[in-house]
Order: sequence, then C-alpha cells, then structure tokens
Amino acid sequence: MIQSYSSLATLSAPFEASLEAVIVIDEVDRIVYANPAACRITGYRLDELLGADAYATMPQQAREAMHEAIRRHEATQAPGTIMRGSSVLTRPSGEEFEIEYTAALLMLNGRCLVSVMFHDVTEMQRMARKIEALSEIASMVAFAESLETTLGKLAQSVVRATGTVACGVCLVDEKGEFRVWGSYGLPNDPQAEAQWKEAVQRGARMPNVDSVRERRTLIHADARTKLLNDPAYEPIHPMLRDAAWDTVVSVPMMYRKNAIGALNVFYPRGKSPGQMEIAFLTAIAGQAAIAVENSRLFVEAKEKAILEERQRLARELHDSVSQALYGIALGARTARALVDRDPAQAVEPLDYVLSLADAGLAEMRALIFELRPETLETEGLLPALTKQIDSVRARHGLEIQTEWCDEPDFSFEIKETVYRIAQESLNNIVKHAKARRVDLRLSCGDDEIALEVSDDGVGFASEETFPGHLGLRSMRERAMRLGGTLLVESAPSQGTHIRAYIPRSNGTS
Repeated sequence: MIQSYSSLATLSAPFEASLEAVIVIDEVDRIVYANPAACRITGYRLDELLGADAYATMPQQAREAMHEAIRRHEATQAPGTIMRGSSVLTRPSGEEFEIEYTAALLMLNGRCLVSVMFHDVTEMQRMARKIEALSEIASMVAFAESLETTLGKLAQSVVRATGTVACGVCLVDEKGEFRVWGSYGLPNDPQAEAQWKEAVQRGARMPNVDSVRERRTLIHADARTKLLNDPAYEPIHPMLRDAAWDTVVSVPMMYRKNAIGALNVFYPRGKSPGQMEIAFLTAIAGQAAIAVENSRLFVEAKEKAILEERQRLARELHDSVSQALYGIALGARTARALVDRDPAQAVEPLDYVLSLADAGLAEMRALIFELRPETLETEGLLPALTKQIDSVRARHGLEIQTEWCDEPDFSFEIKETVYRIAQESLNNIVKHAKARRVDLRLSCGDDEIALEVSDDGVGFASEETFPGHLGLRSMRERAMRLGGTLLVESAPSQGTHIRAYIPRSNGTS
C-alpha cells in the first residue's frame, strides 16, 4: 500500500518522538528526511544524513546484498508491498552494527519516495548467535569426535558468535607446557609452529600462561603491539605484522577447581569484550574443559574395555582351549604308552584325543570369530548374528528366540555397530543375568535399524550413567558415534530390555 502525503512536515510529525529510526529516500537514493532516532542510532548528525547517499553507510557486501534483496522483492511482490529484512550499517567510527528494517513506498507531492523504519538489533543478534553457539558446543561435547576436532569446531563457533578474529584452545601437559589443541583463524602450518618454538626458546610465553597460573580471566590489551616491541617474539613478528587482532582475552578452563588450559580469543583493533561477553566466554571455557575430561574418560574407558576383553579371552582360553590341550596331551601320552604294550587298547585314548581336538578347534574358531567376524563382511549381518547366537547356544545352553527383518541395506559400519551391540548384550547376559531365555529382534526401516535384546534374568537397577556397567556404556558409545541411541530398561528380578536405534542419516551409508 502506498501512503500519500502533502508535505514533509505532515510526514515527519509522527516520527520526531519515535524510538525507531526513520529515514525517507528520494528517487535518486538520497536521504531527504531523518528523525532524531536515526541520528542517534547511526551516530551521524542530521546535516550529515540529509542529502547523503542512502547506501553510503553500508559496507560493500551489505550494499550488494540490499540491491539484490530489492531486485527480488520487485520481481516477486506486487507494487507498493511493504519490504522487510535485515542489513548492516557503519557508524562514523567504523563500527558495524546490524539492523532490522521495514520499507514502504509513499507519495509526496506527486513524487514516489521510500520510507525506511529500522532499529539496532546488534546485541539481540549477538545473543542469538551465542545461544546457538552454546547449543552447538554442548552437542559437540556430548557427541565428541577426536579432541582436536572437537576443540577446533568449538573455536570456530566462538569466532562466529563473537565476531572476533581468531580463537585457540591451549592445554597444559604433564610437564606444564602449553600446546594448542584446537584453533580457528590462527596460522596452522609447520612454519608457524617452528617460528613459535624458536620464540619460546628465546623466552617468549603464550598469553594464557598467567591466566592458567592465576586461574582468572585476563584481558591483554594492545597485545600484538607489545609483542612486536619485544625482541623475544622476533621469530613470529612477520605473522604478527599481518595479524588483524590486537587484544587477546585468556579465559582459564577449569575442571574441579583445576586449570587444565585456556581459551584464547583474539579481538580486532578497537574492540574489547564487555561483561556479558566475558560471561559467555567463561561458559565456553567450561564446555571446553568438559570436552577434555570426556576425552580422557573415553580413552580410560576404552583402555579398560580392552583390558576387560583381554581378560575375558584369557578366561575363555583357559576354561576351554587350554583344558582341551591338556586333555589331548594326557590322552596322547596314554595312547603312546599302550601302543607298544597293547595297540588295540590305544584306540580309545586316541578317539578321546580326536574328540578333544575337534572341540578345541571349534572353540578357537568361535573366539576368532568374536575378534573379527569375517561373516559380517562376506555374508552380511544376519548370518553373522546367527553364527554368534549358535555359538552362545552351544556353549552356554541358553534358549534364544530370534525375529529378523530381511538383510538390511545399510553400510558396513552400521552393521558392525549393530553386531557388536548384540554381541556385548549376549556376553553381559551370559556373565551377569543368570537368564534362561533371550529374545532378540532386528527390525529395519528405510532410515533406521533397530535392535532389541530382552532376557528373563536377575536384572538390575538401571541408571542413565550405568555405573559399574562398562559393557552398557560401551554399547551406548557405539550407538552415539553413529548418531544413534541406546535405551536400557531393567529392574531387580525383572530381566533386562535393551533397545538400540541406529539411523541411516549419519553420512556413513
């Protein structure tokens, strides 16, 4: 809708006291009116705005985006339709800020002008980006990849949320030395690393050393300038001269009252953080500390799982194969003693030796299959599960009922994860459940594969963290690595029901 006015005075009267900025633009993109709020928000005087190019206060990229938005609006909307959007303006100091605007056509003495009403949403947008970054980082920490990858993505999220130049996460090793484990926007090449090592040998220190030692956030104002004036940092002076930052904020990463490293954020010249941003960075540093601890616990759990698996295999070898070998040796010595004295009587111990050899060979094949189920790769998930179930039935006398879908059309990685979860579930039942019956069900959809394992055993008081149940934690971690979930329902004397859901949409198939 096009509003019609007889004069600028008639137009401007309602806007003089408005908290929203209002400008009017003529046919050649010149500002012909600006209210006091427009001057306050943009930082320009009224005489500087009137007659000025309406796009002059926009950075080049924002100007091009605005022209493209206008072209799209004119091509898709009816004439006179109100246009809404967001953009970026620049104050006289060079500071950029974000706005949301509403633009409408109006008629003034037969002239077609454009009125634009806008307000500063910089802080609101920054807060939204920070909330989004916190959410992303919390997700990264929960579903951690390698520690370097997780901390690198965390650093990237910080830069995007704060509009800073760079971010680096440093950790303190056992020797008390600092090492960058994740960064974004900083030089990341062997030459830069060599130059920094040379600077350290001259006595240079990372800006986060004092932050970690004192366990408090430190703002190193004019850090780049100070480092350029310090001979100890001469090897990295070429990098510093080209750097776009000048202030470094170091936030200690605290875990259980211990400073394990620091989050370092590099601010451009003329910009430094306020209290709200320091609070945000402190929260991020806390998330980074949790990521480091999660990584340590995961490595510890993995090593413990490997040790437990080795101990299990050792017990299996002792209880089955080594016993068979002992019996074979005993039978062979008996047969050897009878061969010379009464060859006919040697037949019985020889048959005993052969039966033990067959049993030992079957047991070894079962153990080797558990270590690397080649059937899974050559024949598929269902044959591999069938062999595993047959082995458990034969060795432990369990009644196992199965319900299968057809062979799933999923990646090998997904199939192996499902197989390992089923294998660990059966191992747990054999070791702990004292069950008589197990029901195993596999269902396959277009986007997800589901595994359910239930037993009628002794059960336990199930908790989310599975304290004392390393096998259950291992199964959950396997599912989570592929974006899946693992649910456990159990109660004393009520058996256990495990459900694992693995999605196709994890990029592996």
